[in-house]
Amino acid sequence: MKKLLALVLALAMVMMVSAAFATSLTIQNATLGQEYKAYKIFDADIVDGKDPANGVSYSATDAQIAISGFTDIFDVFTDANGKNIISVKSGKTEAEVLAFIKDNANALKQGSAITGTYSDDSTYVFNVTEDGYYYIESSLGTLVTVDTAGANVTVVDKNASKPEPPEKVITAEDSAVDTALDQANIEVTENDASVGSKETFSVSFNATNWVQKEEENTPGTGDPTAKTKVTEYNFKDTPVGLKIDADTVKVIVNDTDITSTITDIAVSNAGVLTFTIPWVDADGKSLYEAKTSGSALIPVVITYDATVTADAATAVAPNEIEVKYNNDTQLGKDSTETYTYKFKLLKEDEEKAPLLGSAFELYYGNSETALKFTMVEAGVYRFDPAGTVTKIEPVGDDASAMVIGLDNTSYTLKEVVVPNGYNKAADTPVSGLSKVTVADAEATKITVENQKGAELPSTGGIGTTIFYVVGGLLIIGAAVILVARRKAHE
Repeated sequence: MKKLLALVLALAMVMMVSAAFATSLTIQNATLGQEYKAYKIFDADIVDGKDPANGVSYSATDAQIAISGFTDIFDVFTDANGKNIISVKSGKTEAEVLAFIKDNANALKQGSAITGTYSDDSTYVFNVTEDGYYYIESSLGTLVTVDTAGANVTVVDKNASKPEPPEKVITAEDSAVDTALDQANIEVTENDASVGSKETFSVSFNATNWVQKEEENTPGTGDPTAKTKVTEYNFKDTPVGLKIDADTVKVIVNDTDITSTITDIAVSNAGVLTFTIPWVDADGKSLYEAKTSGSALIPVVITYDATVTADAATAVAPNEIEVKYNNDTQLGKDSTETYTYKFKLLKEDEEKAPLLGSAFELYYGNSETALKFTMVEAGVYRFDPAGTVTKIEPVGDDASAMVIGLDNTSYTLKEVVVPNGYNKAADTPVSGLSKVTVADAEATKITVENQKGAELPSTGGIGTTIFYVVGGLLIIGAAVILVARRKAHE
């Protein structure tokens, strides 16, 4: 029993010693959701205290030494135990050594890959049981770093990790003129619309959990603090000639609707839309993974609706968005443009002179309902689906009317009030309208002419005129006879 107990105690001591000398290899700034693997490149004999700083020797296999260019980088000698001891050749830089290892990584790897686990959202830990010089790679496709694992060693993931700027497009439009003009599943940066039309916008960008400075991307160099953790993304849309509906905002991250987690969606009195997308939880842990293998990017899509306002009837309606991270650094801007159209109605007679006293209604397609307008001022009519005016009346010395805020399509003018003494004009097609870029943009002219009314022709029998003539002659003749008889009796 004493011998058995002594054996158990001895085994326990061995396990404790092994645990004491067990090593770990830790990656900081790891990209959540990506895969990391470690491979031993060279065996390492650490002189004292498991700290490579106290002295370390490396040994290579015969197969490694046979790799083309190996002896251009390393000096090799064989010790008394037959090990191939290597050291970096005099004059070779760290960058040259790392480049050789990266270029020949597959041939240099010894044994199977070592995997680990995330200890939190940005730290990945390998449990390494053998001293050695290790090569670490990630599913992002580039070298993380190489280092000697003796005691616990921490390395930094310096893969390029930077969010990509936003792109904005118009994806749909519900026309206020007619449903036949509705557009769905479009992706344009500019479009034609009328006042009152509703547009759907989509903004997309690729986020990351970390932002790496460009100069810190070289493996084996740089400061891990150069990599900034993203805690939030900030969104701002500043429209002109558009009214955003805050209730339609939807935010999709990694194909999942996370709108309910956003608490500050608002449109200001000036019409500016702002909100913040939280990117970490209360403990500072990143909320979203980079789910595509080989990429640190996390797709974000933002959609919302806006209605074209009266301001767009007199100038282009630009709509610019801006995305920042950590309420500090601008990720980028992008914009769209919406245009309305107009025309000028000129009324004249057959002598080409201005002619007042008429009124018109405007129709789209086969609709039997006249379009509605708001009269901005005498002779200026802005399309308004909620308006109360349907009659367009030319005014002024040139007998004209300006019609603005229309969609770019074809219409028909119908005269509903005809000037006195003139015939009704034929229905007039209206097309080729002018795009409104600025308030004084030239307008397409549509001229409508009225012909003077003519006396209706007499038709049928001889009419009543002859009866009037004969009756008149008989009366005159009777009067003559009557006078003659009176003179004869005298």
